[in-house]
Amino acid sequence: MNINYRIKTIVTTKGERLPMLVRSDGMPILEPTIFTLTEVRSRNRASNTIESYLRSVMVFLLFIDFKNINLEERLQDGHILSLAEIEELVEICRLPFVKIHFRLSEVQVLPKQIISPVFSIEKFRLRPANIGEIRINNFTAANRVRNIKDYLIWLCSVRTSKHGIDLTLRLSLESSIKYISNAIEARLPSGAYNASRIDKREGLEPEVVSRILKDINPQSQENPWIDEHSKYRNELIIYWLLNCGLRRGELLNIRISDLNFKKSTVRVVRRADDLSDPRLNQPKVKTRGREIPLSAGLIVKTNNYILDQRFNVRGAGKHDFLFVASDSGLPLSIPSLNKIFSVLKIKFPELAHRLFPHILRHTWNDNYSVEMDKNKVSEEQEKKSRSYLMGWSETSGTAAIYTRRHTRKKAHDASLELQKKMIQSNNDE
Repeated sequence: MNINYRIKTIVTTKGERLPMLVRSDGMPILEPTIFTLTEVRSRNRASNTIESYLRSVMVFLLFIDFKNINLEERLQDGHILSLAEIEELVEICRLPFVKIHFRLSEVQVLPKQIISPVFSIEKFRLRPANIGEIRINNFTAANRVRNIKDYLIWLCSVRTSKHGIDLTLRLSLESSIKYISNAIEARLPSGAYNASRIDKREGLEPEVVSRILKDINPQSQENPWIDEHSKYRNELIIYWLLNCGLRRGELLNIRISDLNFKKSTVRVVRRADDLSDPRLNQPKVKTRGREIPLSAGLIVKTNNYILDQRFNVRGAGKHDFLFVASDSGLPLSIPSLNKIFSVLKIKFPELAHRLFPHILRHTWNDNYSVEMDKNKVSEEQEKKSRSYLMGWSETSGTAAIYTRRHTRKKAHDASLELQKKMIQSNNDE
């Protein structure tokens, strides 16, 4: 079984990052490439979305390779997948990508006499193992399945649109489109449509934040990093995320020229397909551009980092991105930012399931809600100001995702107050 598929990203002359699904020899695979160009990229989808589609298609290709399915022959016959195959495919889509490779490879190396002629995902699922540790969340699995469904429907549609196609084949393919769509939708991982599945995270508690900031202080003996630049840079990154509620892409997209030290502000600017950005996986601003105020303390920390730390990193002077890699001076990449949080997870193992860059965006929103309550800002005004600072439209309902802790606390306090009044009322009687 050939599992040598990979995603390769190229940068076009206009700076566009274009992911492609290639074989082990580096050659693009024709149909997935045409699919993403005509069906995904043409709708102005971001490169990350294109890559998501291609990863889903890769899962499908691994599956049909293992099942020895000749897709071209199936298309010529007008029948793509059986119900049993669809069920197996959906089950495969629930596994982490590394597990898909491992599981399929695991079966491949077994002695021939004990290999079942029919690959049963169910047999693997029922083996003694902690299923909770090897499954991806239902929302991600459902997206993977839907992407594969879109690809299969496209494959059928391309053939039905060919001139001179046999009427019987056309009807069979059209029937397959409907059959595949209904069968897959009926087998999507449970809870995939539940709106609450998008993000059930809550921000970090104040005492947890204080503990983290204390230990990552560059002067602290508990600081988990060794070189001086990393200590100061990583502390500053945490302060930026906590103080501004930025996404990863927004943080890594900040240039020194975006900072206004006199006004104490920073511009969050959308720079899609930036030719001057050397990172292959370019961090992007997903939300609206905006200007954010910075506290005096954050401005001082940032200025000190630029002059005392960044200035001394070899290669950093070739560009003006704020955060740079300690070894090369190149703009800090998304994997490098994620690695910072991986180190923090080791440092604070009891918080490992909660420590990632986006959790600090939730934490900012919790803190913002508290400040709005203290200043008795109206609900409507709070919504508008929050939406502006987060880069959302004023009509966006996204705020509800980021205010869960504050909403829960207010409900908790209101409930206790109501109980207190009811008991007091009964006592008075």
